[in-house]
Amino acid sequence: MPSFSRSDPELRAAPADAVDPELLALPAPPQGRRLLSMVSMLAVVIAAIALLLHLRPDVAYSFQNDRAADVGSATAADLSELETNSYVRVRGTPMLSRMVRFERALSGQQYAVFPLAGQRQIFVQVPLEALQDPARAAQGEFSGRLLTFGQLGGRFRAVREYLGRAMGMPVTAESFVVLAEEPPSAYGWAVALSVLCLAIIGLAGFLLLRWFRPIPAEVPAAVSR
Repeated sequence: MPSFSRSDPELRAAPADAVDPELLALPAPPQGRRLLSMVSMLAVVIAAIALLLHLRPDVAYSFQNDRAADVGSATAADLSELETNSYVRVRGTPMLSRMVRFERALSGQQYAVFPLAGQRQIFVQVPLEALQDPARAAQGEFSGRLLTFGQLGGRFRAVREYLGRAMGMPVTAESFVVLAEEPPSAYGWAVALSVLCLAIIGLAGFLLLRWFRPIPAEVPAAVSR
């Protein structure tokens, strides 16, 4: 490996602030590729932040106690005292004649949604396989996450429309749904996914800071060997 020292004629002749013509002759970095990389990184950060905000209720629910709050009978429940995004237990007779079946697009798992007899404001969602087990179907007691149709968003819009149109049971955004067999411990995936989003945001932010960090203008002196 060649070595250089301060005694070399070229180094003595060149001033400290001299510009190397060979460096000037090098092609400039492609601006389009750099801009595309920056835009892609910002898009990933924005997507991670949006997903993190979307997961906030799931993460909050995952940290709740696995002991369900007893709502009692659906016909006697005080709707004004029901706290959404909580783990509850409710009793009632399933009205399977008003049942709606649907399938989740990502998992492919099938579910059934039905009201409990004697009222029209508390519904229950159970895995369809639970209705094929006589012991689980006839228990008359359901424990799970309490939400409203409005909180469930677009994925339950078709269920709401079908209940109102075909079943004659108009459902509002304030109507309640108990997602049976979904205790807080079942939402550990939300915590793991949130940690992954935070890691992605942190890594992208670190890379962006390094990208825009100014390059030191001071050139170190040559070291003789």
